[in-house]
Amino acid sequence: MKERKTLWMRYVNFEKIKDLLHIVYKNNASLTAGELEKKGKEEEILLREDGKEMSHSPCYHYRKVMEGLGLVEVKEKCYRVSEKDKVRRLLQLTEIKKPMPEDAKEVLREIIVENEDCRKNFFDIFMKKNKYNLYELRTYGTYAMVKTKSMEESIESRNKRGRAKVRKKKRVGPIIIKNPTGKEIKLETQDSIHAIYWGVRLWSFELGLTDELMINFKEGRIIYPINTNFSENEITEEIIEKIKNDNTDNEWVSLYLPLLTKEIALKKRFAISQIKKFLHVLKRRYPTFITFTPSSTLFIDIKTPFERQDEVIRRLYLFKNGYFYSHLNIYKKFLKEVKL
Repeated sequence: MKERKTLWMRYVNFEKIKDLLHIVYKNNASLTAGELEKKGKEEEILLREDGKEMSHSPCYHYRKVMEGLGLVEVKEKCYRVSEKDKVRRLLQLTEIKKPMPEDAKEVLREIIVENEDCRKNFFDIFMKKNKYNLYELRTYGTYAMVKTKSMEESIESRNKRGRAKVRKKKRVGPIIIKNPTGKEIKLETQDSIHAIYWGVRLWSFELGLTDELMINFKEGRIIYPINTNFSENEITEEIIEKIKNDNTDNEWVSLYLPLLTKEIALKKRFAISQIKKFLHVLKRRYPTFITFTPSSTLFIDIKTPFERQDEVIRRLYLFKNGYFYSHLNIYKKFLKEVKL
């Protein structure tokens, strides 16, 4: 086998990967690379979002991701489905052009986490040991922070015009992903940045393996493996502790939602969407004891100079009926009402 000099990981839509896998299965050991691409376009799988056919380059990456993950093998220039149990299971659980069910996504998550290239280039940053499985990643993984060259630049004052000017500035590498113990991954080439930062990182995020948050541009992006053992009681206990630690004479305690969500996320590693969903539930359960303070998008977005980072910052705020909310206000008598 010819050794690859570049990393094979690139951003792909795994629904399309699944569909291509079914095409290979139906035509096992009979399609060459060109024939697979042609078939993928005829079946309206290898299409862009605008409905036009993909160019050769993205088609190539889809094939290489399938090969790299061990979903398919190339023998005598033709593609055949891998004999691995997990690949067979993935085929059994899915249908072409139908969304993957959750159990199929779980198989895919296992395949990705067990892949040697994905581990050493991304998932290892969250773990102390080199050998681990999906369960251990979820149970024992730590968080990691992302630093880029642009984050090191001091942006002390930004008016509207200044922010627009910074937004247009091109960000360049290296990108450093570093965990609390000092272990780091340094992405210095365009190949590694496309493969790891825009490839595996986004696979992991979109498949719910990891979650991401950012309070402000200076602190940067934080990535952590999601603990799937979500607990409403554990979040409620964190809020109760905040109330008990308030030494003021005020009857209400006001908690900044981005900071509260960040602290819970990094301590418990629950998904941000689940944390926010429960805060809405808590408000419905105790409507006279809990209120939310609205915030403007202008105030939120000023925390980053780049438009593409606005979304990850906004994720830490609650959103309902067209409004963002920045603070959770709790009446202290909530302590007597809450039941765990």
